[in-house]
This record gives sequence, C-alpha cells and structure tokens, in this order.
Amino acid sequence: MKVIDNNGRLFGKISVIDVLAILVVLALGAALYVKSNQPHTGVSVPTQTITYQVRVDGAPEYLQNSIHVGDAVYDLSYESGGAPLGEIIDIQVLPGTRMAEFIDGTAGPAPVEGGANLLLTIQGEGLVNEEGYFLNRVYDLGVNAARTYYSKYAEFTTTVTAIL
Repeated sequence: MKVIDNNGRLFGKISVIDVLAILVVLALGAALYVKSNQPHTGVSVPTQTITYQVRVDGAPEYLQNSIHVGDAVYDLSYESGGAPLGEIIDIQVLPGTRMAEFIDGTAGPAPVEGGANLLLTIQGEGLVNEEGYFLNRVYDLGVNAARTYYSKYAEFTTTVTAIL
C-alpha cells in the first residue's frame, strides 16, 4: 500500500493539503496558548503630583467670577484621554495687563481697563522623568506654553508660567 496515492491522498483517505492545513491551525493554537499564559513583564510607573501655575492675562470680570478653586481643568485641543489636567487649588488676582505694541515700535505689558491677570495654581497627576512633565501620562507640560483651558463654566487662554 502506497503512502500517497495517485489522487494525493495520504493512505488513500485524507488529502495532503488537508493535513498541512490542520498542522498550521494546531501550530497557531499552540503559539496562542503559550503567548497568553506567559507572565506579564511590564513595569508599572507610579504617577506623582505635579503642581503648576498658569497666567490668564486681562481676564474680564465675568471670567474672574467663572473660575473657582476646586474646578477641574481640561484641554480639549490636546489628547489627554478626556481626563482633567488637574484641579485649581489657588487663584491670585493681579493687576490686569496685556502685551501691546507701542508707538515707538517696542512691545511690553500695558494696563487693561476692567480686567485682571489671574495666576492659577493647578495640581494634577502625571509622570516626571528626564524628558519632562506629562499630565495623565500623555499631556506634555512645558513652561511658556500657551494653551486654551476649560473649566465647568469658563474657557480661558493661559500661559504656563511655572512648574513647582
């Protein structure tokens, strides 16, 4: 009796192609089993508290009344996973100024009538490493970055002034 007959069947019963397909399926199943039963080797990196300050220049009175200690702060234009970037823990009201260009061609802060500068201290969770500060593990935080932040009742343009 031949091992493979004229029709390409093994011992006259099953096709060689069928045997190869069964072997491939068994090999894939074994690989999946081995991969899923290996221990995870990932290292969990703990987050830490990051405190930073942002300045809102020339905030009108209605905006000042809309920002409160305890408000969560978000940035909708950057990927932060939908999580808040922190919570406002302190608000300082300073004399209102905005950058302006003067007649002599120079630029500098000029007083704003009916507005104030707000210095917001925000506290959030994130990673700190040699590459920088990352709120919610993904949101890159840098000094002098101009960002638009949102709270429950307000939208305001800020400049990050310090990371404490």
